[in-house]
Amino acid sequence: MKVWLALLVTLLLAASCSSSSESSSSESSSSESSSSESSSPEPEPEPSSSNQVTISQPVIIEVFAADDVEDSVAQAILESLNLAADMWGLYWPVEYWVMGLDPEEGLALVDQFCSRRDARGEWNYADCMRREAGPEQHSLIEYQQLGAQAVAENRPFGTAGHNGGFDWGIHRFATTLPWGLAGRFGTPGAEDVKTVLHEYWHAVQHSFINTLDHDKRDDLMGPVWFAEGAAEFMAQYGTAQLIDQGLMPKVPKGNWPFSYEGEMANKLRNIEREFANGCAGRNLSSIIEYSDPCSGVGYELGAWAIAHLLSETNVDALLKDFHPIVETVGWEEAFETVFGRSVADLDEEIKQFWELPESKKMALLPQP
Repeated sequence: MKVWLALLVTLLLAASCSSSSESSSSESSSSESSSSESSSPEPEPEPSSSNQVTISQPVIIEVFAADDVEDSVAQAILESLNLAADMWGLYWPVEYWVMGLDPEEGLALVDQFCSRRDARGEWNYADCMRREAGPEQHSLIEYQQLGAQAVAENRPFGTAGHNGGFDWGIHRFATTLPWGLAGRFGTPGAEDVKTVLHEYWHAVQHSFINTLDHDKRDDLMGPVWFAEGAAEFMAQYGTAQLIDQGLMPKVPKGNWPFSYEGEMANKLRNIEREFANGCAGRNLSSIIEYSDPCSGVGYELGAWAIAHLLSETNVDALLKDFHPIVETVGWEEAFETVFGRSVADLDEEIKQFWELPESKKMALLPQP
């Protein structure tokens, strides 16, 4: 399977040209163990004289899948990552760890992850295993456990995340088994492609920030509504582009249709539900932290706020205008420079936008 996936990447890259990337080479490897990552705190980094990210080499994309994950799942994730890199650029190496359902395979993948970290001088093997195979929340093995729990309860919940890697000069991701790509629960495979693009946009955001100071990185990423709203909208828009251009990976269709307009319309209804269930009166300015009980509405409302901003500028404004200056001038100044308004101003615009009927809201969406 390693050779087959690596060959796939070669073919994909021959057919594409990554814009603004330092390297467009990419490969995938798969393991007999299950893969995953953690959104937990990073291990203590080695001291750095510059306190700046040192990009690991080579700059490639690698997918590590547990042995109980079907080849087609790893292939679709790899293809989606390469398509994302073709659209938005590949700046640092990417490791994407995919967990399955079997606990032994999960532990084997954690072993591979920690052996890799130890061999590269990034994290002591014993410390890594203690953390990533242990009971702590957001450990790598938790991705396998959550997937197995979902199947046991017959509920298609799951999670994926960008879990750092800055101290190692990489982007590190992990995911539970993607239900759509695995042909389970009737979930459209396109939903999982969108999730891969959402996570990859976080790699784009972080690639323009070079400091290793985690507090500064958080500040430069911006409030949760912006960081997550941008990732969600760009993923929705990017998926629509792939469908429109006939580039969508061949994935299971699932039991319900997936479309850009349908997904964005669902967000409007989700926001209404959130406003009715304890988040009434909340606006962008008040949705700052992930710990906020209403941070979930930040993803949905933030996606529509980003759609609004990009409809008045252009869909490349984040990639070409905002992120290249954010570390130099700071998040707030970059926002006001690129979008010509403050967040308080945007709140007033969104308040007026919210009074429009759904048909007029939908008409304002940027179109691929």
